[in-house]
Amino acid sequence: MSFRLQTSAALAIATILVGCSNTTPPVAQLPPLTDCGASELQDQVGQPVRGASASDATVDGIPVRSKGDVRVIAPGQAVIQNYSEDRLNLETDASGNLVRASCG
Repeated sequence: MSFRLQTSAALAIATILVGCSNTTPPVAQLPPLTDCGASELQDQVGQPVRGASASDATVDGIPVRSKGDVRVIAPGQAVIQNYSEDRLNLETDASGNLVRASCG
């Protein structure tokens, strides 16, 4: 086999092998929630809360995780007192910073 033919064959094989490799890194799996999501936020007290629902609520710019609904509660805001163990309540101060995260 000539050098040129060997080089071409080697390139062809390398190209095929590269196409077969999986270069996509695995997606990091977050551990399952142990409660409604409140326990993950205990060290975030004082951080800004944005959004008002499970689809857009963030604390310090990080999306919150919850097993159910997310309720952002401002000071003095009236809320329905029905209990839902999967609902995450984010109580804020007048500046919109997290004061307390709880289930219910």
